[in-house]
Amino acid sequence: MPHRFEQQLSAYLDGELLVDEMTEVRLHLAGCPSCQAELEELRATKHLVGRLVEPDLSRAFAADLWGRLEREAPRRRLWWPVSRPRPAMALAAVALALILVAVPVVRDHRDRLHAAEVGPDLFMRAATQAAADDPFMDRAYLGLVATDANLRLAGEDPRGTGR
Repeated sequence: MPHRFEQQLSAYLDGELLVDEMTEVRLHLAGCPSCQAELEELRATKHLVGRLVEPDLSRAFAADLWGRLEREAPRRRLWWPVSRPRPAMALAAVALALILVAVPVVRDHRDRLHAAEVGPDLFMRAATQAAADDPFMDRAYLGLVATDANLRLAGEDPRGTGR
C-alpha cells in the first residue's frame, strides 16, 4: 500500500526536504519496511547512475549530427530576423526616436512664443485653466496663480505693493 512518504523518498535521499519533513520521513522509515526497501532501491539506482561514464563523442560525429539536423529539421521563420536587420526597420526606429525627442522641444518652443505674444499674465491664466483638467494638480495653487494673473490683467498688483 503506497504511503504519502514514498513520494518524498527521493527528496529525502537528496537532502531537499525541510527539517520538519526530514524528521517525519525518518520517523516513518523507522517503522515501515516497504519504504525502507524503496529507499534502498533509490540509493542503489543513484549509485549506479553516478558511476555511468559519459561517452566521448568525436568532432566528426557532432558535425554530422548538426548537418543532419539542419537538413531534416523544419525551418522556423521569425517575425524579426536577428541576423539580418532590415534598413526600413532601422530607419523607422531612428524616425521614432527623433519624433519622441523633437515633439516636446517644438511644443515647448511654441508655448514660449505664445507666451511672448500674449504676455505672461494672459498666458499664465490660459495655462492654469488648461492645467485644471489634470486630476493630480493642486487646485488651491491653480486658484492662486489664476487669481494673480487675473489681477495683473486688470491692472492691479496682487501683492498690494503698487506697480
